[in-house]
Amino acid sequence: MTFNCPAARSVLIASAFLGLLSACAPDRDNDGQSARRADGASLFETNCSACHGELGRGPSLDDIRALSPDGLRSAIRNHPTAGQIPQRLPAAELQRLIEFLEQG
Repeated sequence: MTFNCPAARSVLIASAFLGLLSACAPDRDNDGQSARRADGASLFETNCSACHGELGRGPSLDDIRALSPDGLRSAIRNHPTAGQIPQRLPAAELQRLIEFLEQG
């Protein structure tokens, strides 16, 4: 296909460039999910790993992740050490922590 019109050629080149540019753009949904997962992991590390990490005295991270979603939420609501983490986390942080644990 030949384009004798300079304007048509410019449009074709611009379209091709924009197509390539959009193909190289990061996937915003994946970036958002990655950031939320990293945030949840950080919340776990800061607030939970002392008891639930490799050397902790509570159930391990694998044991926690083995719970059903309802079981996980129940375990958090009925945490054996009343008033401690996770009950004292703000609701938004608690939700990110739950999402991290559910993702496995």
